[in-house]
Amino acid sequence: MILDKLLKQAGLPVIEAGGGGAADIAGITCDSRAVTKGDLFVAIPGTKVQGDAYIAEAVRRGAVAVVSGNKPAGVSVPWAQVDNPRRSLGLLGRALWEVNIGAMQLVGITGTNGKTTTAHLFTKLFEQRFSTERVWMFGTIDFKLGAGRVAASHTTPESLDVFRLIGSRVEGKRPQAIAMEVSSHSLALDRVAGLAFDAAVFTNLTQDHLDFHKNMENYYQAKKRLFTDFLKKDGSSVINIDDPYGRRLAGEIGGGSRMTFGKSADADVRIVDADCSWDGTDVTLDVRRKRLRVRSALRGFFNVYNMTGLCAGAAALSFDGAEMERACAAIETVPGRMDRVALEAPFSVIVDYAHSPDALVNILRTSQPLTKGRLICVFGCGGDRDRTKRPLMGQAVAEFSDEAIVTSDNPRSERPEAIIEEILAGMPLDFPHTVIGDRRQAIRKALEIARSGDCVVIAGKGHETYQEIKGVKHPFNDKEIVTTTYEELAAHAHVT
Repeated sequence: MILDKLLKQAGLPVIEAGGGGAADIAGITCDSRAVTKGDLFVAIPGTKVQGDAYIAEAVRRGAVAVVSGNKPAGVSVPWAQVDNPRRSLGLLGRALWEVNIGAMQLVGITGTNGKTTTAHLFTKLFEQRFSTERVWMFGTIDFKLGAGRVAASHTTPESLDVFRLIGSRVEGKRPQAIAMEVSSHSLALDRVAGLAFDAAVFTNLTQDHLDFHKNMENYYQAKKRLFTDFLKKDGSSVINIDDPYGRRLAGEIGGGSRMTFGKSADADVRIVDADCSWDGTDVTLDVRRKRLRVRSALRGFFNVYNMTGLCAGAAALSFDGAEMERACAAIETVPGRMDRVALEAPFSVIVDYAHSPDALVNILRTSQPLTKGRLICVFGCGGDRDRTKRPLMGQAVAEFSDEAIVTSDNPRSERPEAIIEEILAGMPLDFPHTVIGDRRQAIRKALEIARSGDCVVIAGKGHETYQEIKGVKHPFNDKEIVTTTYEELAAHAHVT
């Protein structure tokens, strides 16, 4: 598409332009290293280095035009100065690949916990109405592009990449429905620009990511943008009003097309009753004064909220009760979410992604009534992330488990010992705990001490298949290590 037409199609007011507007644009990128001949290079502002510093390199690599927030100096190709190049990136992508957002159904899920499971539930819901090949999902674990899956690069991909993927499909293969986890980072950084959702779901908000947002108010305001900036005109806000921030959000965005859910008496979709066991979860709901019972293999009371959020969103999108029931029944355990490891053992082992104080509380409180013996928690905390949550995680484990093995998570550039020391600051000295920095050995220790009726919760990494240490990702999968270690211990008769 010719540059001038592309800018017009994207609806971008141009502050100033130069070099003519006749460049023929074949692709778009904001990464100078990824430029190929015919690309438009969008120079976006960075936290440390401005994208303008890479314009010359992008042109050398074959960029035929440049979009920037500044007037670029000495550029030999056509250029345009716009007000917000970061936001422009997605809008330009949607225009270049001629993606009709109105022709598909989009659901965005945001919140601290529950996004991944809720996105999987909505995927199953959409598959009740559309073929598997025409239903896509973007989330923390992976990206589902019809019948295929690819590894996730971020929880929420750049909208530019979403539009590029859609544009690469012929018309009959493009998605009819998309479920997407929408992170606070992506909202704060305009990485979802150009997308517009039919329904936005708010799960909850608890402390996490304060290394980026600095405080809870900024974190909340970032989440709120999904409901104020990225909904279609007739889109619906679907909000958990049992959560204090959800209650606030429901009040601040006003009435309109809004669907609330929770145990609260004034919820549009109200939790009437729930029964949770190792075999799954039964939930009875009042959906706008109509009784509905849904069942899923998902475990834990926090999944009651995920299932209820699905039903509230489904009602907002005019799906019927039978479709909601089938969606909940169709989902199996989501990898790394209350994921019970299949062992021939007299005790249970659960692997979960819980890496925030509230998530730890949820997984431990869920496991308590299902555990006849002791509840043992193996956990750590990620490096180069919000340090203030570390003692809170130690406090949560001490309050809701019987014994802990404090270990390493993804230390990244930090010393594991320093992270563990900050975790222990929140744990009472008399609480039964062991410190084992090597995560593999920590898991081994938990399996050695587990007795009949106990439950071992291994928290923090969930579905991840690596451990990041000093910038290097080493292969590491909690579930696989549990299985191989238990087999080794059983072979040597160490398991009782």
